[in-house]
Amino acid sequence: MDGNNRWSIKRKINLFDSYLVGSKKLLSISNYIFSNYETKYITSFALSKNNLNRPSEKLKTLIKVLEYFVDDKHKLNEFKFNILIKGNFSFLNRKLIKKINELNHDNKNYSKSLIILLNYSGQDEIFDSVKQIVKNKEKVNKHNFEKNLLLSDIPNPDMLIRTGGYNRISNFMLYQLAFTDFFFTKKLWPDINNNDIKKFYNIFYKLDRKFGL
Repeated sequence: MDGNNRWSIKRKINLFDSYLVGSKKLLSISNYIFSNYETKYITSFALSKNNLNRPSEKLKTLIKVLEYFVDDKHKLNEFKFNILIKGNFSFLNRKLIKKINELNHDNKNYSKSLIILLNYSGQDEIFDSVKQIVKNKEKVNKHNFEKNLLLSDIPNPDMLIRTGGYNRISNFMLYQLAFTDFFFTKKLWPDINNNDIKKFYNIFYKLDRKFGL
C-alpha cells in the first residue's frame, strides 16, 4: 500500500487524513475482491520494520491512524470478512496492543480474511523461524521451517499488487513469494480503484501458471 505520503503532498492534505483515506481504501478494495472473486486471503503490508526509522512525527501519525482504525468497530463490523493484525507490536503502547488483540479475538470466523502486517520483516520472519528450530532442537526441514513462520496459517500468495511506482517487494513475504505473480502500478495507493483491481485479475486469470513444470 505504497504512496500515502506522496499522495498527501500531491493533494496538499495533512498526513493523518491521507493515511486515513488509505486505510479506508484497504477495506473497500478488500470488500470488492472478496465479493467478486474466489480469493480467501488478502495480506496487506501496512508498516514494515524499516518504516520505524521514519521521522518520529510520521510514525506518531501512523499510530494515530491505527488507533482510529481499531476503534472504529462499527465500521469494521459492516464487512463480512475477518480482519487480523499481525506483526511485532513492541513499538506500540499497551493500551493499543490490547485493542489489537481484542480485534483479532473478536473475529467472526468468516471464510475470508484480511491480514494487516505491522512492523513486519520478511528477512526477520525467516531468521526467527530458524532460531525457533534451533531453540526447540528440531530437525531442520521444510515442515519445521514453515510451521514457525508468522504467516504459516495462510497459503502462499498467488498474486502481489504493489502501488506507488517502485518495482520491488521491499522485504515482504520473501519466502512465500517463490511462485507469486507480480503486478506493479505507478498509481499511489489512495488512487487505486476497483477497475484497477479488475484489470489485474483479468490478466492473472489468463496466465498459464506452471510452477516450474
